[in-house]
Amino acid sequence: MTAKRHPAWVISALWLMWTALPISSQVTNELQIEAVDGSVQLVVLDMGYGFATVPLTLFERLGWSTTEVGDLVVLLGPEQIEVRVGHRTPFFRWNDQILQFVDFPYRIEGETYIPVQLLTDFFPKRLPTLYAFNEVDFTIQAADPSEWRGDELTEVKPEDGISNSDTVSSLDPSANLNPDITTREQSSPEPIPDRLKEERRVVVIDPGHGGGDPGALGPQGLQEKDVALAVAKIMEDLLSREKGIDVYLTRTEDSFVPLWERGELATQWKGENPGVFISVHANSVPERPSVRGFETYSLNVARTEHERRVAAIENAPLQVQGQTIDSDSDAEFVSLLRDLSNFGHPPWSVELSSIVQEEIGRFHPGPNRGEKQAPFAVLTNALMPSVLVEVGFLSNEDEALLIAQDQFQDELARAVARAVMNFFDRYPPGTGEN
Repeated sequence: MTAKRHPAWVISALWLMWTALPISSQVTNELQIEAVDGSVQLVVLDMGYGFATVPLTLFERLGWSTTEVGDLVVLLGPEQIEVRVGHRTPFFRWNDQILQFVDFPYRIEGETYIPVQLLTDFFPKRLPTLYAFNEVDFTIQAADPSEWRGDELTEVKPEDGISNSDTVSSLDPSANLNPDITTREQSSPEPIPDRLKEERRVVVIDPGHGGGDPGALGPQGLQEKDVALAVAKIMEDLLSREKGIDVYLTRTEDSFVPLWERGELATQWKGENPGVFISVHANSVPERPSVRGFETYSLNVARTEHERRVAAIENAPLQVQGQTIDSDSDAEFVSLLRDLSNFGHPPWSVELSSIVQEEIGRFHPGPNRGEKQAPFAVLTNALMPSVLVEVGFLSNEDEALLIAQDQFQDELARAVARAVMNFFDRYPPGTGEN
Protein backbone atom coordinates (compact mmCIF):
# COMPACT_ATOMS: atom_id res chain seq x y z
CA MET A 1 0.00 0.00 0.00
CA THR A 2 1.28 3.48 -0.73
CA ALA A 3 0.98 6.56 1.46
CA LYS A 4 -1.73 7.92 -0.84
CA ARG A 5 -3.99 4.90 -0.45
CA HIS A 6 -6.05 4.33 2.66
CA PRO A 7 -7.60 0.93 3.18
CA ALA A 8 -11.38 1.06 3.05
CA TRP A 9 -12.06 -2.61 3.44
CA VAL A 10 -10.45 -5.28 5.55
CA ILE A 11 -11.27 -8.74 4.28
CA SER A 12 -10.53 -11.61 6.62
CA ALA A 13 -11.49 -15.25 6.70
CA LEU A 14 -13.33 -16.55 9.76
CA TRP A 15 -12.70 -20.26 9.87
CA LEU A 16 -15.48 -21.83 11.90
CA MET A 17 -15.10 -25.62 11.84
CA TRP A 18 -12.27 -28.12 12.12
CA THR A 19 -12.82 -31.85 12.31
CA ALA A 20 -11.12 -35.03 11.21
CA LEU A 21 -13.03 -34.99 7.89
CA PRO A 22 -11.19 -34.49 4.58
CA ILE A 23 -9.95 -30.92 4.20
CA SER A 24 -12.42 -30.12 1.44
CA SER A 25 -15.25 -30.70 3.90
CA GLN A 26 -13.50 -29.61 7.10
CA VAL A 27 -13.79 -25.88 6.68
CA THR A 28 -16.94 -23.83 6.94
CA ASN A 29 -15.67 -20.36 6.22
CA GLU A 30 -16.94 -16.86 5.74
CA LEU A 31 -15.32 -13.82 4.27
CA GLN A 32 -15.57 -10.79 6.52
CA ILE A 33 -15.65 -7.41 4.79
CA GLU A 34 -15.13 -4.54 7.20
CA ALA A 35 -15.49 -0.95 6.03
CA VAL A 36 -13.59 1.94 7.60
CA ASP A 37 -16.82 3.21 9.13
CA GLY A 38 -16.94 0.01 11.18
CA SER A 39 -19.71 -1.73 9.24
CA VAL A 40 -19.18 -5.43 8.65
CA GLN A 41 -20.50 -7.71 5.94
CA LEU A 42 -20.01 -11.46 5.77
CA VAL A 43 -19.68 -13.32 2.47
CA VAL A 44 -19.77 -17.11 2.46
CA LEU A 45 -16.84 -18.76 0.66
CA ASP A 46 -18.45 -21.35 -1.56
CA MET A 47 -16.75 -24.76 -1.35
CA GLY A 48 -19.07 -26.63 -3.70
CA TYR A 49 -16.23 -28.10 -5.75
CA GLY A 50 -13.80 -28.60 -2.87
CA PHE A 51 -12.02 -25.24 -3.21
CA ALA A 52 -12.83 -21.70 -2.08
CA THR A 53 -14.58 -19.24 -4.36
CA VAL A 54 -16.34 -15.89 -3.96
CA PRO A 55 -19.42 -14.61 -5.79
CA LEU A 56 -18.82 -12.36 -8.77
CA THR A 57 -20.94 -9.68 -7.10
CA LEU A 58 -18.21 -9.23 -4.49
CA PHE A 59 -15.94 -7.70 -7.14
CA GLU A 60 -18.67 -5.20 -7.97
CA ARG A 61 -18.72 -4.11 -4.32
CA LEU A 62 -14.95 -3.68 -4.56
CA GLY A 63 -15.40 -1.28 -7.47
CA TRP A 64 -15.04 -3.56 -10.50
CA SER A 65 -17.56 -3.51 -13.34
CA THR A 66 -18.70 -6.95 -14.48
CA THR A 67 -20.51 -8.35 -17.49
CA GLU A 68 -21.53 -11.92 -18.33
CA VAL A 69 -22.39 -13.26 -21.77
CA GLY A 70 -22.85 -17.01 -21.93
CA ASP A 71 -19.83 -18.60 -20.29
CA LEU A 72 -17.74 -15.46 -20.70
CA VAL A 73 -17.20 -13.19 -17.66
CA VAL A 74 -15.48 -9.81 -18.04
CA LEU A 75 -14.26 -7.64 -15.15
CA LEU A 76 -13.08 -4.09 -15.78
CA GLY A 77 -10.99 -2.44 -13.09
CA PRO A 78 -8.58 0.42 -12.46
CA GLU A 79 -6.37 1.74 -15.25
CA GLN A 80 -8.64 -0.01 -17.79
CA ILE A 81 -7.49 -3.43 -16.62
CA GLU A 82 -9.68 -6.11 -18.19
CA VAL A 83 -9.90 -9.62 -16.77
CA ARG A 84 -11.70 -12.26 -18.84
CA VAL A 85 -12.53 -15.64 -17.33
CA GLY A 86 -14.62 -18.58 -18.51
CA HIS A 87 -16.67 -21.11 -16.63
CA ARG A 88 -14.94 -24.39 -15.83
CA THR A 89 -11.53 -23.51 -17.25
CA PRO A 90 -8.60 -22.37 -15.07
CA PHE A 91 -7.11 -20.20 -17.82
CA PHE A 92 -8.00 -16.51 -17.99
CA ARG A 93 -6.73 -13.28 -19.50
CA TRP A 94 -5.38 -10.25 -17.69
CA ASN A 95 -5.51 -7.75 -20.51
CA ASP A 96 -3.56 -9.61 -23.23
CA GLN A 97 -1.64 -11.95 -20.91
CA ILE A 98 -2.72 -15.55 -20.35
CA LEU A 99 -2.69 -16.63 -16.70
CA GLN A 100 -3.97 -19.62 -14.78
CA PHE A 101 -5.93 -20.30 -11.60
CA VAL A 102 -5.29 -23.38 -9.50
CA ASP A 103 -9.01 -24.11 -9.90
CA PHE A 104 -11.79 -22.74 -12.12
CA PRO A 105 -14.77 -20.37 -12.07
CA TYR A 106 -18.24 -21.87 -12.26
CA ARG A 107 -21.93 -20.99 -12.08
CA ILE A 108 -24.46 -22.47 -9.67
CA GLU A 109 -28.16 -21.56 -9.74
CA GLY A 110 -27.48 -18.50 -11.88
CA GLU A 111 -24.66 -17.18 -9.65
CA THR A 112 -21.08 -17.04 -10.92
CA TYR A 113 -18.24 -17.84 -8.50
CA ILE A 114 -14.59 -16.88 -8.99
CA PRO A 115 -11.63 -18.64 -7.27
CA VAL A 116 -10.63 -16.57 -4.24
CA GLN A 117 -7.07 -16.82 -5.59
CA LEU A 118 -7.87 -13.81 -7.79
CA LEU A 119 -8.22 -11.74 -4.61
CA THR A 120 -5.46 -13.28 -2.51
CA ASP A 121 -2.81 -13.83 -5.17
CA PHE A 122 -3.24 -11.99 -8.46
CA PHE A 123 -4.67 -8.69 -7.17
CA PRO A 124 -1.93 -8.07 -4.55
CA LYS A 125 0.87 -9.03 -6.97
CA ARG A 126 -0.42 -7.07 -9.94
CA LEU A 127 -2.08 -4.15 -8.17
CA PRO A 128 0.10 -3.66 -5.06
CA THR A 129 -1.01 -0.03 -4.58
CA LEU A 130 -4.62 -1.16 -4.30
CA TYR A 131 -4.47 -4.55 -2.60
CA ALA A 132 -2.29 -6.21 0.05
CA PHE A 133 -2.61 -9.76 1.38
CA ASN A 134 -1.51 -10.93 4.83
CA GLU A 135 -1.01 -14.70 4.76
CA VAL A 136 -0.76 -15.02 8.53
CA ASP A 137 -4.33 -14.01 9.32
CA PHE A 138 -5.70 -14.34 5.79
CA THR A 139 -6.52 -10.66 5.45
CA ILE A 140 -6.78 -8.49 2.37
CA GLN A 141 -6.57 -4.72 2.52
CA ALA A 142 -8.28 -3.02 -0.42
CA ALA A 143 -8.18 0.64 -1.42
CA ASP A 144 -11.35 2.73 -1.16
CA PRO A 145 -13.53 1.90 -4.19
CA SER A 146 -14.59 5.55 -4.33
CA GLU A 147 -11.04 6.44 -5.40
CA TRP A 148 -11.70 4.64 -8.66
CA ARG A 149 -14.51 2.77 -10.33
CA GLY A 150 -14.37 0.25 -13.14
CA ASP A 151 -15.37 1.98 -16.35
CA GLU A 152 -18.70 1.02 -17.84
CA LEU A 153 -18.25 -1.94 -20.15
CA THR A 154 -19.38 -1.68 -23.73
CA GLU A 155 -21.57 -4.46 -25.10
CA VAL A 156 -19.67 -7.74 -24.98
CA LYS A 157 -20.45 -10.67 -27.25
CA PRO A 158 -19.10 -14.22 -26.91
CA GLU A 159 -17.43 -13.92 -30.31
CA ASP A 160 -15.69 -10.62 -29.40
CA GLY A 161 -11.91 -10.67 -29.60
CA ILE A 162 -9.53 -12.84 -31.57
CA SER A 163 -10.54 -15.91 -33.53
CA ASN A 164 -10.90 -19.29 -31.86
CA SER A 165 -7.66 -20.47 -33.47
CA ASP A 166 -5.79 -17.85 -31.42
CA THR A 167 -7.55 -18.40 -28.10
CA VAL A 168 -6.17 -19.92 -24.95
CA SER A 169 -6.81 -23.41 -26.31
CA SER A 170 -3.78 -22.92 -28.56
CA LEU A 171 -1.65 -23.41 -25.46
CA ASP A 172 -2.38 -27.12 -25.68
CA PRO A 173 -4.15 -28.62 -28.70
CA SER A 174 -5.47 -31.50 -26.55
CA ALA A 175 -6.82 -29.27 -23.81
CA ASN A 176 -10.60 -29.05 -23.38
CA LEU A 177 -10.71 -25.29 -22.82
CA ASN A 178 -13.49 -22.75 -23.17
CA PRO A 179 -13.15 -20.97 -26.55
CA ASP A 180 -14.83 -17.86 -25.12
CA ILE A 181 -11.66 -16.80 -23.28
CA THR A 182 -10.44 -14.15 -25.71
CA THR A 183 -8.53 -10.94 -25.74
CA ARG A 184 -10.20 -7.54 -25.89
CA GLU A 185 -11.77 -6.61 -29.23
CA GLN A 186 -9.34 -5.25 -31.78
CA SER A 187 -9.54 -4.74 -35.55
CA SER A 188 -6.32 -6.66 -36.29
CA PRO A 189 -5.88 -9.40 -33.66
CA GLU A 190 -2.30 -9.90 -32.57
CA PRO A 191 -1.15 -13.52 -32.35
CA ILE A 192 -0.35 -15.00 -28.98
CA PRO A 193 3.42 -14.77 -28.37
CA ASP A 194 5.28 -18.03 -28.95
CA ARG A 195 6.27 -18.20 -25.29
CA LEU A 196 2.57 -18.54 -24.38
CA LYS A 197 1.65 -21.13 -26.98
CA GLU A 198 3.24 -24.02 -25.09
CA GLU A 199 2.04 -24.48 -21.56
CA ARG A 200 4.83 -25.44 -19.17
CA ARG A 201 4.19 -27.86 -16.32
CA VAL A 202 6.57 -28.21 -13.42
CA VAL A 203 7.53 -31.38 -11.56
CA VAL A 204 9.64 -30.96 -8.43
CA ILE A 205 11.15 -34.23 -7.18
CA ASP A 206 12.42 -34.30 -3.62
CA PRO A 207 14.84 -37.13 -2.77
CA GLY A 208 14.29 -37.60 0.95
CA HIS A 209 17.01 -37.03 3.56
CA GLY A 210 20.64 -36.65 2.42
CA GLY A 211 24.07 -35.69 3.76
CA GLY A 212 24.36 -36.38 7.46
CA ASP A 213 20.74 -37.54 7.54
CA PRO A 214 20.72 -41.10 6.14
CA GLY A 215 17.04 -41.74 6.81
CA ALA A 216 15.97 -45.33 7.36
CA LEU A 217 18.65 -48.05 7.36
CA GLY A 218 18.40 -51.46 5.71
CA PRO A 219 20.57 -54.55 5.53
CA GLN A 220 24.06 -54.50 4.06
CA GLY A 221 24.46 -50.76 4.56
CA LEU A 222 21.42 -49.77 2.48
CA GLN A 223 20.33 -46.21 3.30
CA GLU A 224 17.05 -44.47 2.52
CA LYS A 225 18.81 -41.33 1.25
CA ASP A 226 20.58 -43.34 -1.46
CA VAL A 227 17.42 -45.13 -2.59
CA ALA A 228 15.50 -41.85 -2.76
CA LEU A 229 18.18 -40.11 -4.83
CA ALA A 230 18.52 -43.03 -7.24
CA VAL A 231 14.76 -43.18 -7.90
CA ALA A 232 14.52 -39.39 -8.17
CA LYS A 233 17.27 -39.18 -10.80
CA ILE A 234 15.60 -41.82 -12.95
CA MET A 235 12.31 -39.93 -12.65
CA GLU A 236 14.06 -36.73 -13.66
CA ASP A 237 15.44 -38.41 -16.78
CA LEU A 238 12.08 -39.87 -17.76
CA LEU A 239 9.97 -36.77 -17.17
CA SER A 240 12.45 -34.37 -18.77
CA ARG A 241 11.79 -36.16 -22.06
CA GLU A 242 8.08 -35.26 -21.92
CA LYS A 243 6.96 -32.26 -23.94
CA GLY A 244 6.20 -29.16 -21.89
CA ILE A 245 7.56 -30.60 -18.62
CA ASP A 246 10.20 -28.81 -16.54
CA VAL A 247 11.81 -31.01 -13.88
CA TYR A 248 13.69 -29.91 -10.76
CA LEU A 249 15.38 -31.86 -7.95
CA THR A 250 15.70 -30.43 -4.45
CA ARG A 251 19.07 -32.17 -4.24
CA THR A 252 21.20 -33.82 -6.92
CA GLU A 253 23.89 -35.25 -4.67
CA ASP A 254 24.39 -36.61 -1.17
CA SER A 255 23.77 -33.30 0.59
CA PHE A 256 21.51 -32.10 3.39
CA VAL A 257 18.68 -29.70 2.49
CA PRO A 258 16.51 -28.40 5.39
CA LEU A 259 12.94 -29.64 5.22
CA TRP A 260 11.39 -26.18 5.16
CA GLU A 261 13.57 -25.07 2.25
CA ARG A 262 12.49 -27.93 -0.01
CA GLY A 263 8.90 -26.78 -0.32
CA GLU A 264 9.97 -23.17 -0.67
CA LEU A 265 12.25 -24.10 -3.56
CA ALA A 266 9.44 -26.03 -5.20
CA THR A 267 7.04 -23.10 -4.96
CA GLN A 268 9.67 -20.76 -6.37
CA TRP A 269 10.39 -23.07 -9.31
CA LYS A 270 6.71 -23.59 -10.06
CA GLY A 271 5.91 -19.88 -10.32
CA GLU A 272 2.50 -19.37 -11.92
CA ASN A 273 2.64 -22.67 -13.86
CA PRO A 274 0.75 -25.80 -12.85
CA GLY A 275 3.03 -28.14 -10.95
CA VAL A 276 3.38 -31.05 -8.53
CA PHE A 277 5.76 -31.91 -5.72
CA ILE A 278 6.85 -35.55 -5.18
CA SER A 279 8.93 -36.45 -2.12
CA VAL A 280 10.53 -39.91 -2.39
CA HIS A 281 11.18 -41.98 0.73
CA ALA A 282 11.48 -45.52 2.09
CA ASN A 283 9.80 -46.72 5.26
CA SER A 284 11.01 -48.60 8.31
CA VAL A 285 9.50 -50.29 11.38
CA PRO A 286 12.44 -52.12 13.03
CA GLU A 287 10.27 -53.45 15.84
CA ARG A 288 7.96 -55.11 13.27
CA PRO A 289 10.27 -56.52 10.57
CA SER A 290 7.45 -58.44 8.88
CA VAL A 291 5.69 -55.23 7.77
CA ARG A 292 6.09 -54.47 4.08
CA GLY A 293 4.35 -52.62 1.24
CA PHE A 294 4.04 -49.14 -0.23
CA GLU A 295 1.94 -46.09 0.69
CA THR A 296 1.55 -42.47 -0.40
CA TYR A 297 0.81 -39.52 1.85
CA SER A 298 -0.79 -36.12 1.41
CA LEU A 299 -0.60 -33.29 3.94
CA ASN A 300 -3.15 -33.33 6.76
CA VAL A 301 -3.48 -34.25 10.41
CA ALA A 302 -2.58 -37.87 11.16
CA ARG A 303 -5.54 -40.14 11.84
CA THR A 304 -3.77 -43.32 13.00
CA GLU A 305 -0.83 -44.23 15.16
CA HIS A 306 1.02 -45.49 12.07
CA GLU A 307 0.57 -42.16 10.29
CA ARG A 308 1.82 -40.29 13.38
CA ARG A 309 4.84 -42.59 13.62
CA VAL A 310 5.80 -42.12 9.96
CA ALA A 311 5.41 -38.34 10.26
CA ALA A 312 7.61 -38.31 13.36
CA ILE A 313 10.34 -40.24 11.54
CA GLU A 314 10.31 -38.09 8.40
CA ASN A 315 10.12 -34.87 10.45
CA ALA A 316 13.05 -35.93 12.64
CA PRO A 317 15.57 -33.68 10.80
CA LEU A 318 13.71 -30.69 12.24
CA GLN A 319 15.10 -31.59 15.66
CA VAL A 320 18.59 -30.77 14.40
CA GLN A 321 17.41 -27.16 14.13
CA GLY A 322 15.53 -27.30 17.42
CA GLN A 323 12.13 -27.41 15.68
CA THR A 324 9.12 -29.70 15.80
CA ILE A 325 5.70 -29.94 14.22
CA ASP A 326 2.71 -31.10 16.28
CA SER A 327 -0.48 -31.20 14.24
CA ASP A 328 -2.61 -31.69 17.33
CA SER A 329 -1.48 -28.53 19.13
CA ASP A 330 0.42 -26.38 16.63
CA ALA A 331 -1.87 -23.46 15.74
CA GLU A 332 0.37 -22.44 12.85
CA PHE A 333 0.06 -25.88 11.29
CA VAL A 334 -3.73 -25.77 11.58
CA SER A 335 -3.71 -22.31 9.99
CA LEU A 336 -1.47 -23.62 7.21
CA LEU A 337 -3.89 -26.44 6.40
CA ARG A 338 -6.72 -23.94 6.20
CA ASP A 339 -4.77 -21.71 3.84
CA LEU A 340 -3.89 -24.66 1.60
CA SER A 341 -7.53 -25.71 1.61
CA ASN A 342 -8.46 -22.23 0.49
CA PHE A 343 -6.18 -22.53 -2.55
CA GLY A 344 -7.73 -25.89 -3.42
CA HIS A 345 -4.56 -28.01 -3.29
CA PRO A 346 -5.51 -30.73 -0.73
CA PRO A 347 -8.17 -32.51 -2.82
CA TRP A 348 -5.75 -32.64 -5.75
CA SER A 349 -2.99 -33.97 -3.50
CA VAL A 350 -5.30 -36.80 -2.46
CA GLU A 351 -6.07 -37.46 -6.12
CA LEU A 352 -2.36 -37.54 -6.95
CA SER A 353 -1.64 -39.97 -4.10
CA SER A 354 -4.36 -42.28 -5.40
CA ILE A 355 -2.87 -42.31 -8.91
CA VAL A 356 0.64 -42.95 -7.54
CA GLN A 357 -0.63 -45.92 -5.53
CA GLU A 358 -2.42 -47.32 -8.56
CA GLU A 359 0.66 -47.10 -10.79
CA ILE A 360 3.08 -48.57 -8.24
CA GLY A 361 0.57 -51.35 -7.57
CA ARG A 362 0.90 -52.54 -11.17
CA PHE A 363 4.30 -54.12 -10.44
CA HIS A 364 5.10 -53.84 -6.70
CA PRO A 365 4.53 -57.14 -4.85
CA GLY A 366 2.95 -55.06 -2.10
CA PRO A 367 0.82 -55.01 -0.24
CA ASN A 368 -0.77 -51.74 -1.35
CA ARG A 369 -1.14 -49.95 1.97
CA GLY A 370 -3.29 -47.21 0.44
CA GLU A 371 -3.41 -43.42 0.47
CA LYS A 372 -2.65 -41.87 3.84
CA GLN A 373 -2.25 -38.45 5.42
CA ALA A 374 0.13 -36.93 7.96
CA PRO A 375 1.68 -33.56 8.93
CA PHE A 376 4.92 -33.78 6.93
CA ALA A 377 7.04 -30.65 7.22
CA VAL A 378 8.49 -31.17 3.74
CA LEU A 379 5.02 -30.77 2.18
CA THR A 380 3.95 -27.67 4.08
CA ASN A 381 5.65 -25.01 1.94
CA ALA A 382 4.97 -26.62 -1.43
CA LEU A 383 2.01 -24.60 -2.72
CA MET A 384 0.84 -27.15 -5.27
CA PRO A 385 -0.51 -30.71 -5.23
CA SER A 386 2.10 -32.54 -3.12
CA VAL A 387 2.65 -36.10 -1.94
CA LEU A 388 5.24 -38.14 -0.07
CA VAL A 389 5.81 -41.65 -1.44
CA GLU A 390 7.06 -44.46 0.80
CA VAL A 391 8.27 -47.04 -1.73
CA GLY A 392 8.69 -49.91 0.74
CA PHE A 393 10.09 -50.97 4.12
CA LEU A 394 13.85 -51.19 4.55
CA SER A 395 13.21 -52.88 7.90
CA ASN A 396 11.81 -55.88 6.02
CA GLU A 397 14.86 -57.81 4.82
CA ASP A 398 13.23 -59.30 1.71
CA GLU A 399 11.68 -56.01 0.61
CA ALA A 400 14.87 -54.09 1.35
CA LEU A 401 16.88 -56.41 -0.91
CA LEU A 402 14.26 -55.86 -3.63
CA ILE A 403 14.38 -52.07 -3.24
CA ALA A 404 18.17 -52.15 -3.50
CA GLN A 405 18.00 -53.62 -7.03
CA ASP A 406 18.60 -51.22 -9.91
CA GLN A 407 15.79 -52.78 -11.97
CA PHE A 408 13.27 -52.35 -9.15
CA GLN A 409 14.30 -48.72 -8.65
CA ASP A 410 13.81 -48.17 -12.37
CA GLU A 411 10.31 -49.67 -12.16
CA LEU A 412 9.50 -47.44 -9.18
CA ALA A 413 10.63 -44.35 -11.03
CA ARG A 414 8.67 -45.26 -14.14
CA ALA A 415 5.52 -45.90 -12.10
CA VAL A 416 5.65 -42.55 -10.31
CA ALA A 417 6.50 -40.74 -13.56
CA ARG A 418 3.47 -42.35 -15.23
CA ALA A 419 1.36 -41.24 -12.28
CA VAL A 420 2.52 -37.65 -12.71
CA MET A 421 1.68 -37.60 -16.41
CA ASN A 422 -1.70 -39.26 -15.78
CA PHE A 423 -2.39 -36.64 -13.13
CA PHE A 424 -1.61 -33.85 -15.59
CA ASP A 425 -4.30 -35.31 -17.88
CA ARG A 426 -6.86 -34.01 -15.39
CA TYR A 427 -5.01 -31.21 -13.58
CA PRO A 428 -5.52 -28.31 -13.62
CA PRO A 429 -9.32 -28.57 -14.02
CA GLY A 430 -10.53 -28.00 -17.55
CA THR A 431 -7.62 -29.80 -19.24
CA GLY A 432 -7.21 -33.25 -20.70
CA GLU A 433 -10.05 -35.75 -20.70
CA ASN A 434 -11.74 -34.29 -17.64
